[in-house]
Amino acid sequence: MLKSVYLALMFVLEIVMLIILGYWGFHNTNNRFAGYALAIGLPLLAAVLWGRFAAPKSAHRLALPYRIVFSLTLFGIAALLLFKTGHITLAIVFGLTALAGQLTALFFER
Repeated sequence: MLKSVYLALMFVLEIVMLIILGYWGFHNTNNRFAGYALAIGLPLLAAVLWGRFAAPKSAHRLALPYRIVFSLTLFGIAALLLFKTGHITLAIVFGLTALAGQLTALFFER
């Protein structure tokens, strides 16, 4: 039961990360075309990287310590970008939740 809750939390964090990347990409530029390109491109890049190196069924999934570093890097970038858009409290909550989720991975994914 707890592992199911953990997996659901991690899935939600991954989706929120993609949303944050798209939000930052759209709001980071005054050029409308560049905003749309970043809003689509950044989440797409993150999803491809995540699917290649962190997805449970990936043939190239990183080993546990490296996967946690990889995941924290992507989550950290998303939290930093959310912070830079002025959503400081949300960035802190997201970052701490992602950190807790990755520390929990040590327990569930040995």
